[in-house]
Amino acid sequence: MIDSSGITSSKRSRTIRALCTVSSTLALLITTSAPLHAQTWTIQWSDEFNGAAGAAPDSTKWTYDTGGGGWGNGELETYCSPYSRTAPCDPNSSNIYQDGSGNLIIKAINNGGTWTSGRMNTSGKEAFQYGRIEARMKLQVADGFWPAFWMLGNNIGSVGWPASGEQDIMEWVQSYGPNKTSSTVHGPGYSGANGIGSQFTFPNGGRVDDTSYHTYGVIWTQNMMQFYRDNPEQPYFTITPSNIPAGTQWVFNQPFYVLLNLAIGGGGFPGTTDGSTPSTGTILVDYVRVYQPGSAIDSSAWYTVSNQNSGACVDAASWGTANGTVAQQWSCGGSQYNQEWQLTPTDSGYYTITNRNAALVWDVTGGPSATASGALIQLWASGGGTNQQWMPVSNGNGTYKFVARNSGLCLDVPSASTANGVQLQQYTCNGSAAQSFVLTQQP
Repeated sequence: MIDSSGITSSKRSRTIRALCTVSSTLALLITTSAPLHAQTWTIQWSDEFNGAAGAAPDSTKWTYDTGGGGWGNGELETYCSPYSRTAPCDPNSSNIYQDGSGNLIIKAINNGGTWTSGRMNTSGKEAFQYGRIEARMKLQVADGFWPAFWMLGNNIGSVGWPASGEQDIMEWVQSYGPNKTSSTVHGPGYSGANGIGSQFTFPNGGRVDDTSYHTYGVIWTQNMMQFYRDNPEQPYFTITPSNIPAGTQWVFNQPFYVLLNLAIGGGGFPGTTDGSTPSTGTILVDYVRVYQPGSAIDSSAWYTVSNQNSGACVDAASWGTANGTVAQQWSCGGSQYNQEWQLTPTDSGYYTITNRNAALVWDVTGGPSATASGALIQLWASGGGTNQQWMPVSNGNGTYKFVARNSGLCLDVPSASTANGVQLQQYTCNGSAAQSFVLTQQP
């Protein structure tokens, strides 16, 4: 497949993907997981598809891949944006629209042997790093139909596929029959036929085209993805860096964007159409949601923020109160207002983080366009910029990482230093203790 930037994003040869599911069956140790403890979740982003009948999806959330040529997989369809007039697309028979009853419709249409369909994504609109990502969907069973709900690394335009990584949350092909779907991950050294995946069979005769729909999702944390069907507390397939081939790279600790599509297979893994295939095929999507774990952060409280590696606290240097004051680490004191911070929510799980003494916020120097690793952190008057917004992401061990909204990079103590006076920076998220912080509420 090709992503919206025109980069070939799926040379992954889904046409031979059947082999990858077989190989994953041999790795049963990664396809099971103990049930998760009950977890509360807060919606970070969603589309409920509650638009008027015939309305295109929300243009602030979605964009479209268009065109044909097989998409690297021998697919038969041409993808059309909503109401496109570019042949063979037909504005009178849109392939993507809302039905007025709370559903997104993606429709494949065969017009005289020429298939059109729809593929939409959040690239350039919104990317996500960690959380619970799910869609509630109803699929149609037919030879050659290939629906998918999946994610690609946001850096695909610069590193290509499979270095970008791919998370296939849900795929269905005719060889599965009406009772099965699959989840697969792809990265450098484990892509295409060597992708790592597993199939799920719905219990009690459940089908992908049940009138009650099904929920397809992944709980994605640092160094782990847990794929599930209907019940997020019972993942059926779990993968971590220990499960990828030796010498290969884990590429999933970075932002990804979401895709939905209905492809028409031209043979191989997805199968192909035949005389039994209807002239139209439809998938219904009730919603797409991205959740974050329910936060115990009290936005009215003040906290110290101490680094797990050094034990030192995030500190306004020299009790500074002027714009440009250095945000550094320093030995934690007692009741030091220059080391106390308040987290105020903005939207989508992000916060501004304000110093109790200076009333200034954490700020990536250089403004919203400062997206490079190594950009230093200072304090500045709050102006609402994305370089002043941070997402606290639980590491699951009582610590948090802080992800800058403008860059997707993490708050970091350079070189894992333990010295007082080291100015903090943003840096590629790597899961180290130098990027892990403990929040301790203060009086």
